[in-house]
Amino acid sequence: MRRVAQDLDVKAASLYTHIADKDDLLDAVLDLVLDSIELPPRRGRPRAALVRSFRAYRKALVAHPRVVRLMTQRSRLSMSQVRLVERSVELLTEAGLSMREAVDAHVALVAFTLGFLMQEVGRPPGPPPPGALERPLFRATLESLAERPVDERFDVGLARILDGVLAAGR
Repeated sequence: MRRVAQDLDVKAASLYTHIADKDDLLDAVLDLVLDSIELPPRRGRPRAALVRSFRAYRKALVAHPRVVRLMTQRSRLSMSQVRLVERSVELLTEAGLSMREAVDAHVALVAFTLGFLMQEVGRPPGPPPPGALERPLFRATLESLAERPVDERFDVGLARILDGVLAAGR
């Protein structure tokens, strides 16, 4: 908190008139980023709204990569996370899933998105181990990855999950 106060050119005690503690500050930072995610309208097709929502979720977190790590390290939810969870589960139930199925689907979608983000914004991969590029299957895997931009790879993964989840709910 002292460092934050120093960076803001205020006294640490001044921060505590606005923020209770470090966890409160981290929640505020997280909420600031997540509040930038516009929820889809309440009318329309649930699947399309889910795609837009998870794309917006990823986009907000790519723009603030340190928040990805913050989210995966914290055990408590912020109110903005609660807002996003509720809308996702609402859309999944509107698509015909039971509450249990909707919650399971939401967990899978968030896990996919955060895992994808950890690969996307984490440290860049180093060179493959010696001999890896001589292995035909590994080389073909890398070539296949290079054929699609990262946004398209995210959309394909999201579509595969939604295809399975929504088909199971019918």
